[in-house]
Amino acid sequence: MRKYVIMFFLICANAVFAQVVPDSVDLRSNSYCAEFENNAPARNKYEIAKKWFSTNLQNFRDIIVSEDARRCKIVLKPLVLYKADSYSRCYLATLLTFECDNKHFSLKFDNVKKRAAFSTMANIESADSVYLQSKLTTDIEIGKYRRYKELKAKNAPTAEELKEIRACAFFDNYTEDALRRENMVYYHELQNIVAEIVNKLKLTLEE
Repeated sequence: MRKYVIMFFLICANAVFAQVVPDSVDLRSNSYCAEFENNAPARNKYEIAKKWFSTNLQNFRDIIVSEDARRCKIVLKPLVLYKADSYSRCYLATLLTFECDNKHFSLKFDNVKKRAAFSTMANIESADSVYLQSKLTTDIEIGKYRRYKELKAKNAPTAEELKEIRACAFFDNYTEDALRRENMVYYHELQNIVAEIVNKLKLTLEE
């Protein structure tokens, strides 16, 4: 019995170590390649991978850059959503290449970037829309914000206008800080999503 328990834990350990760990995904060069041994026929792997991509990546037909069934290679340009909150939606953008033969398969991520999507509103700068994208922002608040921007542009505001400016000064601090945070590339966020894609596809191909 003890022997079987030990074997069970060894099998589990091998399964864990066979997975890509996020910390091992180095994206500082904006690229990453994972290659694995797999003795299934290349055509089978290609078809399974293609089906996985079509199921798990949005707008599959639109993101195909090239596909070559003879060489068992497909190149995609996906946008993978990995964070969405009240103010922004963040995506992993990359050029993703899957390629295989009868002994191996590989996934290569090129030009890896973080892309933050801001809402677009007439007469509002993209930086300011970080605040305005919140679902909690009312038409009254948007009106105050536009008034604030108008007063800030004045060369000689009156005393009353200065009071209005001071009352709404939080707009500047919020939008500048939010834009700075959203444009920062947090590599651990991208590492996590790259590792997740690799591990899920690897698991699918090995089933």
